[in-house]
Amino acid sequence: MKKIVGAILLAAAHAGAMAADLPKTHFKVVGGGSHNYTFGAVEKPFWETMLPEASGGQVTADLAGLAESGLKGPEVVRLMRAGAVDIGMGVFAYVSSDDAMFEGIDLPGMATDIDTARKVAQAYRPVLDRRMSERHGIKLLATVAYTAQVFFCREPVAQLADLKGRKIRTRGRNMADYVSALGGNPVTLPFAEVVTALQTGVIDCAVTGIGSGNAAKWFEVANNLYNLPIDWSVGFYGIGLKRWQRLDPSVQALLEQQSQVLENRLWDETKRENDFALACNTGEGDCQIHEKANMKAAAPTAQDQAVLRSIALNIAQQWGKRCGTDCVREWNETAGAAVGVTID
Repeated sequence: MKKIVGAILLAAAHAGAMAADLPKTHFKVVGGGSHNYTFGAVEKPFWETMLPEASGGQVTADLAGLAESGLKGPEVVRLMRAGAVDIGMGVFAYVSSDDAMFEGIDLPGMATDIDTARKVAQAYRPVLDRRMSERHGIKLLATVAYTAQVFFCREPVAQLADLKGRKIRTRGRNMADYVSALGGNPVTLPFAEVVTALQTGVIDCAVTGIGSGNAAKWFEVANNLYNLPIDWSVGFYGIGLKRWQRLDPSVQALLEQQSQVLENRLWDETKRENDFALACNTGEGDCQIHEKANMKAAAPTAQDQAVLRSIALNIAQQWGKRCGTDCVREWNETAGAAVGVTID
């Protein structure tokens, strides 16, 4: 026991000495939407408390939510590359207009649960890490996920066919293609405009995280939930490569190590949030984290699942044609292998 205690004290002293050697460094950070559970539960304490503590107060950060920064999301990669933002969080589907390869981490219908989504993200990460660095001037720090992206609707949805003809708010090209394949009419709308659009009938349904929709009180204007996880809105934390290269190597090492802590906490807390979200939206079962609502919920049948799998494979094939031969090969070797899928 004395040896163990001694080793712990020695390690703590060593860590303290390393922290003391770190140069003073400060980051301006743009995080995710401040309405999201993980912003308050993970992002805020990480940047404002955990990272400074891990550095002995030498590395600090100012964190702002996406909306508070006056940003919409798609521009975050360009802003980091230009140095206008030090560290930023983005959703790959939002920035996919910059590069179709980004979409491969979260293709619709490929991951029906969050554990599978995490396996895909881990498998595909080296591909994105290299691509973001070589083509976009970004150092990938961490991957991020939100809760299952499902349908919040004004009118009941009892079966898959009920989505046909409905105007449905989507996010990103692949999700729009997926909704079109279901017979719906995809509509592109910023998150902040969804409540009004549902109230006025501009849209019939909107897709977002099953937890995020509750946090934004979508249940007040859409009393029906169709629990079909399209994807997980997988995103990232990154830093502009020029900013990264100017950092002291000791700060680089700390930031890489702590970014893994951030990534693990984000995935773990999102999984926990997802576990309670259905109960919170329906008001039935164990509701934690979010607010109890009274939504009517339905989910795809076993027969629907076969149709959905076919749609998912077709969307993946279409994406592969846009992304190119090399892109498809790398996807098959990484993300595809993780889910047992090969595309041509």
